Amino acid sequence: MGKAKAKAKKKTTGARAKRDRRRKLATEAPASAEELLASVPGLDALQDVPAFDDLPVDDAQRAAFDDFCTHVEKPEQMQLGAVVRLDRGFPLVATAGDTFRAEYAVGFAKSRGEDEVLLPAVGDRVAVRRAPGHDMGVIECVLPRRTSFERWRGRARGERQVLCSNVDSVLIVQALGAGEVLLDRVARSLVLALDCDAEPVVVLTKADRCEADELERDLDRVRRLVGPDVRVIVTSSAEGLGLDEVRACVPAGSCAMILGESGAGKSTLLNALLGHDALATGGVRERDDQGRHTTVARVMVALPGDAGVIADAPGLRSLPLVGHERGLARAFPEIVEASRACRFGDCTHTHEPGCAVREAEDAGQIDSLRLETFQNLASSMRVSAQILDPDVHL
Repeated sequence: MGKAKAKAKKKTTGARAKRDRRRKLATEAPASAEELLASVPGLDALQDVPAFDDLPVDDAQRAAFDDFCTHVEKPEQMQLGAVVRLDRGFPLVATAGDTFRAEYAVGFAKSRGEDEVLLPAVGDRVAVRRAPGHDMGVIECVLPRRTSFERWRGRARGERQVLCSNVDSVLIVQALGAGEVLLDRVARSLVLALDCDAEPVVVLTKADRCEADELERDLDRVRRLVGPDVRVIVTSSAEGLGLDEVRACVPAGSCAMILGESGAGKSTLLNALLGHDALATGGVRERDDQGRHTTVARVMVALPGDAGVIADAPGLRSLPLVGHERGLARAFPEIVEASRACRFGDCTHTHEPGCAVREAEDAGQIDSLRLETFQNLASSMRVSAQILDPDVHL
């Protein structure tokens, strides 16, 4: 069988399998709330769950909580809490006195558009009601988010998926030793982190798989890409390399989010930071070094000692950029500054006459790798924005 026919057959077989799965899901009765709740892990089975005091509440959040309590019935049942885990839609909430599962109040969700529903995310500070004698609580209000790490969900209305809120830093994880580091992935993560006012830190894992010259080459390329103001840490969980540097990026009272695709070594890194195997890890396929999802819930873990909290999430295969112009400008400030002198306001810095950005590149004032990355991201953002409905303005 020729390669083209084999490829077509494989594609047909894959499409058929997807249709079969959809039909099966359509005919199966949806699980009840009780069945879903029974499938989530109990508190006694969880390790390293952050306490309420590990996640500071700022003045705006506390004021919003106090104001909310003045307008509800039985305010004495209300508690200020933090969402530290999400399993199948059931948040785990830490309060000053206890940690318990919660559900959402009827009518709690607010629609910001026709389809988008705002629900609590990991890291949210919330007003949660817990009636006397009840094991579960009811979240009635999400308090103002200091920061919000979001990505576009790929829909025409511009809906965003909140991966973590009230995050201080983002650990951008990329694996070494599997060919060249994916600079586009690092750049997209950098833009998203800066767009939400978080401090980005690039963590290169699996350094033990690298030869010295390969490590030097990848490290140089990453540092050129992110610029001198972004910290880059080389780690090896197998050898304990760089772990103290990563831990220092998450001081007590702070929250970091770990971001990387499946197979990047996120769970292995977190286990090394925790000092024991708390999170499941998975292997990678030899042919492309890609991994399977081993994190299936959105969780927070408290690091031991004088350190803060890290939020983990399932590996993300894609990081589309729509409406993240602020993050792009923050990631490449020298390019934005030079562009102010371009002859044309809509200059793409590729072919237009009078381009001050290309002149700065020729003069050695702008790194060619950073300019190429900026151009690719800006072009991708323009293409993605074209699929939005005309009335959507991000």
